[in-house]
Amino acid sequence: MKATKSRFFILTLLFIVTAINYMDRANLSVAGSHIQAEFGLTPTQLGLLFSMFTWFYAMSQIPVGYILDKIGSRILYGSAIVLWSIFTFFMGFASLEIFAASSMSFAMLLVCRALIGIAEAPSFPSNTKIIANWFPDQERARATAIYSSAQYIGLALLTPALSFIVASYGWEMSFYISGGIGIIFGVYWLIVYRDPQHSKSVNQAELDYIREGGGYGSSNQATINQKANWPEIFYILRKKTIWGLFIAQFACSSTLYFFLTWFIVYLEKGLNLSIAKAGMGAAFPYLMAMVGVLCGGVLSDTLLKKGKSKTFARKLPVISGLCLTCIMCTVNFFEDRPVIAIAILSIAFFANAFSNLGWVVCGDVIPRHLIGTLGGFLNVFGNLSGIVSPIVIGVILERTSNFQYAMYYISGVAFMGVLAYVFLVGKIEVIQPPQKQPV
Repeated sequence: MKATKSRFFILTLLFIVTAINYMDRANLSVAGSHIQAEFGLTPTQLGLLFSMFTWFYAMSQIPVGYILDKIGSRILYGSAIVLWSIFTFFMGFASLEIFAASSMSFAMLLVCRALIGIAEAPSFPSNTKIIANWFPDQERARATAIYSSAQYIGLALLTPALSFIVASYGWEMSFYISGGIGIIFGVYWLIVYRDPQHSKSVNQAELDYIREGGGYGSSNQATINQKANWPEIFYILRKKTIWGLFIAQFACSSTLYFFLTWFIVYLEKGLNLSIAKAGMGAAFPYLMAMVGVLCGGVLSDTLLKKGKSKTFARKLPVISGLCLTCIMCTVNFFEDRPVIAIAILSIAFFANAFSNLGWVVCGDVIPRHLIGTLGGFLNVFGNLSGIVSPIVIGVILERTSNFQYAMYYISGVAFMGVLAYVFLVGKIEVIQPPQKQPV
């Protein structure tokens, strides 16, 4: 019997939801200058607004990850998509007279961004768990790279569109459109998504292929039906490899959050581009990042297929990518030449995305029944950068009135990620708690 290809339909769903996810994160960046002007916000206040999403997103990771391990991806993820899209839609209401008259507009924006952060918390732990269940080892990095590329494709294609909407119809419309799209897709997810064992579209041949490659039902998935327990979680949290992953995730995400928050503002105020030109200029780094994440995933899987160790295949893209990300600070020498500056940023963002294997390695080293909970810890550290970096950059701007020290900051954090992978992350293999070790 020929195996079905149902896992690729699941990958398509993850691709679409990731694009929607990042559209809803980045639309504030596109509208940021207009919101700042309308409500008279300082750079520090705008930085706080940029970071509000991540405060609550990060705080929700561990409890949401634990819930994910208890109830699974379908209901939790589908409900989350609908909720974060509703809150995105509501952000457009902040300019209504009822809020503006009572000076509550800024507070409403803060509350909506906080609620979006809570609702989006299941996203990447769910993605990781779904990929680990639906894909064998030799396809996992590539599958992760494909759905991860959606964040960059979405940003590259949608940022110019959102910029046009903001310029033509007002910043509020960008939130109405983003939220509406997400609500529709969230309902569709709840209708169509199923785990492998419950899917009606997958046949036994594909299930066997997934199982033999380490996916759902494999021998190393014997714990798939077990529930998360805290003694095992604490055992794994004491391993230096895990802390290396946490630090590297923070480092990698710092660059990403610059591009999700201050990037459009940098193009407008640092390089003196109009909102329309900034929207077009932003497309190039995002497209390069899309290519980078695909190249990193393909390289890693190719190395595995050629017999290289999983440790080598995973570490090479991460370390080399973070090293190249450090060139971002050289943009300071070309602020009067926007084309060169955008080219440097494009290379740096390509390299950062090339190193984006943190979730793949998470699936490689964490027992499957603990991925939700420990993936939540990983996401906490990754998204601490979304709390810290926007505020740090806002304070730098308020004190220096330029972006130069901000670029040095981002490059320095990327180098910290290199050191974490070199000195802390050891052999890439499943960390088995003592009671789960084979006899």
